[in-house]
Amino acid sequence: MRVRRIRPLVPLGEHQVNLNNRTVDFQLKQSYRIRGIRLEIRHDTGLTVVVPRGYKQAQVEDILEKKAGWILRHLPGRNAVQMPLFKKEVDHGEKISYMGKNVELIIMNNGSKTSSVELQDHRLYINLNGRQGSIAALLEKWYRSQAELVFTQKADSYKEVMGIKYNQILIRGQKTRWGSASPSGNLSLNWKLLLAPEPVINYVIIHELAHLKHMNHSQRFWDFVSRFCADWKKYRKWLATHEDELKSSASFGLS
Repeated sequence: MRVRRIRPLVPLGEHQVNLNNRTVDFQLKQSYRIRGIRLEIRHDTGLTVVVPRGYKQAQVEDILEKKAGWILRHLPGRNAVQMPLFKKEVDHGEKISYMGKNVELIIMNNGSKTSSVELQDHRLYINLNGRQGSIAALLEKWYRSQAELVFTQKADSYKEVMGIKYNQILIRGQKTRWGSASPSGNLSLNWKLLLAPEPVINYVIIHELAHLKHMNHSQRFWDFVSRFCADWKKYRKWLATHEDELKSSASFGLS
């Protein structure tokens, strides 16, 4: 059966813009799926502006001027950061994070009766089932199911070495919390953590399991956490530093 793949981003050349008396180079690309202009900064390629069909050059310049502060703060930057400006969805060929590693999106229609998302090596295949469905919705559903699987496996492994028992894991999408533990033994974990590096995920799970022994943030609690995650300070700092970026990425563009 023939697989129809969505056209990738189309390069439209390199351009320059003057932002607060600083000349900034950027790559202009066109997408057939997005509905608004998107900005992205990477350490290797710098600023990229992705536009939909029918864009106007004046629109691009206006957006760049309005977001000059954000752009200049992140140029140059070590990590990729993305600012969604309008409602749009991630596109074919783009990369998103899964446990801290980049996976390439392959958007297609293989003629099956149901939509699906499947991870193979470093590619995430999204079958739209011949409909222009919401890629973001499919991705969130897949991430939530993966989070339940991955987080449960990790919690079951850590509970043995930590001597902790828990009741169940609840997958949430909290805006302000990465996880919590209840006196009844339930763990609530944010599925968006699945975009973070694996050691960070491990730290959060250890942290919440430790709360089932110490329902506070006392020195005894942190000493207990340190026994199973010696670098917890580094991972806690990583979460604080990348919180906005991580949650924005987890919207898959629809923020």
